[in-house]
Amino acid sequence: MADLVKGVLGERWSLVVGWMLPTFLSLQLIAFLVLPAFAPHSADIERFLRNSVPIQQVTILAVAAVVGVVLAAAQSQLYRVLEGYTLWPGKLAEHRINRHRARRARLMAKQQAVAVTSWGVKSGLLYQQAARYPASDRQVAPTMLGNSIRRFETYAGDRYMMDSQLLWSNLTAAAPASAVNAVESARTNVDFFVCLLYGSAVAAIAGGVASGLHGLTIRTSFAMGLGIASAVISYVLAVVAADEWDAAFRAVVDHGRVGVAAAFGMSIPDNFNEERLLWRTLNTLVRRPYAYSETKDVAGLIEKFRTQPKHEAPLALAEPTACRLRWRRVRITRNRK
Repeated sequence: MADLVKGVLGERWSLVVGWMLPTFLSLQLIAFLVLPAFAPHSADIERFLRNSVPIQQVTILAVAAVVGVVLAAAQSQLYRVLEGYTLWPGKLAEHRINRHRARRARLMAKQQAVAVTSWGVKSGLLYQQAARYPASDRQVAPTMLGNSIRRFETYAGDRYMMDSQLLWSNLTAAAPASAVNAVESARTNVDFFVCLLYGSAVAAIAGGVASGLHGLTIRTSFAMGLGIASAVISYVLAVVAADEWDAAFRAVVDHGRVGVAAAFGMSIPDNFNEERLLWRTLNTLVRRPYAYSETKDVAGLIEKFRTQPKHEAPLALAEPTACRLRWRRVRITRNRK
């Protein structure tokens, strides 16, 4: 059934599941735990609460659809706050980065010690936690979600010296459709928990405002407690869900890079160090103005990796093959004599 609905919705599936559905759930929490505290002071809220349940649900659904579209359009900024890039004071961000660097070092040391003296499952779990950080300490982010995302954003650069963010559209065009769809599905799961986190936070704040203005009640207390708990749980689940996003993202990079090189008229060299040079060259070509590329002899480097015409290989083998055929004829003629 889920696949059928996803097929009908098409590209809108990520919008509905990732942003509209969690918004709808958050509005349910606000409507039935917070709004009753404002009803005696607002005729519109009181009128809404007097409506039948179906009418209330349709109204909430309509509001969730509009708010979900707005949140989806602003998702980059919503993510940047949770990743520690926006609205974070410099000193606080630096402090959190140092804390995460130390935590990663402790996890790696503990994992190596456990791998020698203990059983494999515990070692694997520790390695999984440590693997949620980028490979380089210079890329560590202030938050756990930021590190979970940063690890695969820097994967292509660390392994291949490819800027996957710069070439992402090329990679998705060249990678298998199944790999690209896996990235979209995994991203939708993370979107769901990110949106639910913000919705839960709004519900908790609304409960606090209602308690401050109209007195603390059981409903507003429950709204604050449930909102805070839901926000914390949503954050943890977003970090865990990013594991699947990481695996799908890496698959697009690994499978799509051959097609991206071919799109620029080049082929992946057999020597891995030369492949890294290839991607560094393409990064410069795409990112910088061509005047800068001329100063770095990018054209000469690209020519080095240009794909050889397909007809050259058979021609190279044609002469030796013809020689062997002629020698066979000579030998047959001599034997007959």
